[in-house]
Amino acid sequence: MADSQPKSSGFEPWNPDRWEEEMETHPVFRTQPLKEGEELPPLIEALQNLKYDPEENTAEELAEAYKFDGNENFRRKKYRWAVDNYTKALEIKCKNDILNAQLYANRATANYYIGNYKKALRDSEESRKLKPDHSKALHRGALCCFQLQEWSDCIAWCDEGLNVSPDDKTLVELKNKAEEEKKIAQRNKRKALVLETKRKKELEEVKSAIQERGICLAEDNIAECERPIHPALTDAMVHLSAGRLVWPVIFIYPEYGTTDYIKEFSEDSRFVDHLNIMFDPGNLPEWDTNHEYIAENLQLYFTRENLLVPFDKTKMLGEILTHNRYDVCFFQPCGLTSIFMIPLFKSFRKPYY
Repeated sequence: MADSQPKSSGFEPWNPDRWEEEMETHPVFRTQPLKEGEELPPLIEALQNLKYDPEENTAEELAEAYKFDGNENFRRKKYRWAVDNYTKALEIKCKNDILNAQLYANRATANYYIGNYKKALRDSEESRKLKPDHSKALHRGALCCFQLQEWSDCIAWCDEGLNVSPDDKTLVELKNKAEEEKKIAQRNKRKALVLETKRKKELEEVKSAIQERGICLAEDNIAECERPIHPALTDAMVHLSAGRLVWPVIFIYPEYGTTDYIKEFSEDSRFVDHLNIMFDPGNLPEWDTNHEYIAENLQLYFTRENLLVPFDKTKMLGEILTHNRYDVCFFQPCGLTSIFMIPLFKSFRKPYY
């Protein structure tokens, strides 16, 4: 007996409750663009395959198809997708130079909106090679150079564009801005050169003053300069003031793992005078809970090849700098002097150093 049940054809009957959803799967009636990562409906996928089939289309037709998609994605502000579309079109290498010039110019524009100014500039250059009077490419090249702060190149691109379109107000304004920025850049460069020349001269004067005093510079031994640096002293520099050397000095309290500094310590100043201010009995540091850090109780040290060398706190900084066991590290921060400090009645132990 024959099976009375109808055989399935794989066709689903029309469902009026889902008509809007089903219309969206048809390329003719679809109203919404595909979302990123969304799977293509079968009908749209079939048309896409046909649209990009190299056996059904010439190279120029394929390039035009990718260009159309790129323009659509650009219109929807999907700039990275647009770049991908224009790239695929260019990879076809069709023989139409005008079309290729348009593709390079379009990709330059998409890259520009992404912020890839160098890539956009390269594409503008390629477009210009194929079509020297391509206004869009000349515009984009000028804008890219402006963003890259290549003022002379920007002006040159503007001039090329104005040769094609003499009344182009956008290019006229851009050229004026680039010329103004170029003047500012040149002025800043001159100022920087003057400052650098002045800085080098001052540095040589400081070095001469140091050598005249017989201070030993440890210029050839960077390892000796790897000492604690206070954040406030990273830009500090030894300098001359009224013919006297002024140094940045950092004080290290190994017992508490903290530091202090004097940014401008004259070579004629005594350590004890600074200590009396730093450790005023009426205003002791918060970390000195035992009230042990007062000027008369403190012993000062400098380091020499990881050894601690004690010195008298009544001495001036200049006397310590000329000590036969003291080497000045003349690297950044320039001339930084490190002084270790602990109370006299405490021994200095390795955990502190």
